[in-house]
Amino acid sequence: MRRFLRVTLPVVAVCMLASNVALAQGQGGRRGGGGGGFGGGMGGGGVGFLLMSPQVQKELKLSEDQVAKIGEINREAFAAFAGGGQRGQNLSDEERAKRDEERAKRTEENNKKLLAVLDADQTTRVKQIQLWVGGTAGVANNEEAAKELKLTDDQKAAFKAISEEARKKRQELGGGGRGGSDEERAKRREQFTSLQKDTEAECLAVLTDEQKSQFAKMRGPKFELDMAALGGRGGPGGGQRRRGGTNN
Repeated sequence: MRRFLRVTLPVVAVCMLASNVALAQGQGGRRGGGGGGFGGGMGGGGVGFLLMSPQVQKELKLSEDQVAKIGEINREAFAAFAGGGQRGQNLSDEERAKRDEERAKRTEENNKKLLAVLDADQTTRVKQIQLWVGGTAGVANNEEAAKELKLTDDQKAAFKAISEEARKKRQELGGGGRGGSDEERAKRREQFTSLQKDTEAECLAVLTDEQKSQFAKMRGPKFELDMAALGGRGGPGGGQRRRGGTNN
């Protein structure tokens, strides 16, 4: 399942233009959809990626049975996504829009299955974690959060413009891919971190003081996703096979 992580992360990174997921990986030039991939945008409602993290599983105090069920649901969803159509660069705008719509529908269906495994408190917390991981930029793609914050069309448009600009900058920074010396990779990570902070600040400035206060309440206790842990044995699906993925 570690291969699963490598396939899913680029989709998440493109969908969540300013998320910690994209910046921690330092992969900003990958192609992807508009939030309808299996991983779904973090801000767009996809919880499959989060629930594969042993860190999140522990935070939610998932039982071994819950972890097993989540793993099964995610494997089935990924199998459907992997065989779900052509690569984006070969599609017309109309075909790409249709593909993204179908993927978004599958993501929504998968979310319902995954959330059904959780109890009420776990559901509330995983939604809070989504907001922490997605950052302020993700709010515009999170229908539930956008509605609760009462975002205007102008605010959504501003988020989109900021995110698009961040995506372009990230593509420029990520032009070197994974190669380079340790020093070069460290420099790219610093650049991505700086970009993330700037983008987050720009997005926060779009919100009113009242919305900022409400957003802080919606996120609950602070949560920082450890991407380094996801890259090792704690990758998606790994929680099923080792006790580190549960609260034991």
